[in-house]
Amino acid sequence: MARGVSVIGWGVAFLLAGPGVWAQTPAEPGPEEVTRGEARISMNSDYAKLLVDGTEWEAHEFEDQGRTLLIHGLDRTEVHQVQLTPVVPGLDAVVVEVRPEDWKLVRLDKKAKTLMWRVEKKVTFPKARPKSAGGETPPTEPAPTP
Repeated sequence: MARGVSVIGWGVAFLLAGPGVWAQTPAEPGPEEVTRGEARISMNSDYAKLLVDGTEWEAHEFEDQGRTLLIHGLDRTEVHQVQLTPVVPGLDAVVVEVRPEDWKLVRLDKKAKTLMWRVEKKVTFPKARPKSAGGETPPTEPAPTP
């Protein structure tokens, strides 16, 4: 009996509180108000070293056996320079520019309709040029003319 009274008591309390209780709960920010997102970079090499705007970026992880890099918490309102240096010898580093117009709003969950800002890029590391003894790349010789 006491349990039934407490349930009824709570119900009456919510009815007396009225819509003011629900109006005080903070509304979720709209998509345009969210300025952070995730960059997904697919690479032809695995576990590349990451620099964002010239500094190390801690909020990142790898998927797909190191060939997909997820960078979390990038500000989508600014231009970022993402430098990727492959750990595999024989490949050169690449700089990817992430611009505000590259970001897209993607749906993560169909049922909950969860949305997230995301940019997707593909990177192909070029083969490294051989270096001469002085540390400079050797000059290319012009093709012989007939």
